[in-house]
Amino acid sequence: MAVGITNTAVAKAGNGLGSTTTIIVTNAAVANDAALAVIVNEIGVEGHTIAGVAGTADNAGVMHFAIQGGVTPAITGCTVVAAFQQDPA
Repeated sequence: MAVGITNTAVAKAGNGLGSTTTIIVTNAAVANDAALAVIVNEIGVEGHTIAGVAGTADNAGVMHFAIQGGVTPAITGCTVVAAFQQDPA
């Protein structure tokens, strides 16, 4: 017998840290932990919180960061690829 599952979840930007979630990507591979620390520190100094990270800091490729809080980020060596605004309704 099949069991039906009803999912009423709704995806929304923000999680209490701000109404905007922004995805940024590094313009080049992140060489090592020291290079990653510079990026993470700059994100924090700008007033953002990291909500998620994809990639590794071992020269394997670019890294993506989901960040929240503050205004549109201007992180050195990174580009904004997507921004999600919370629906005010």
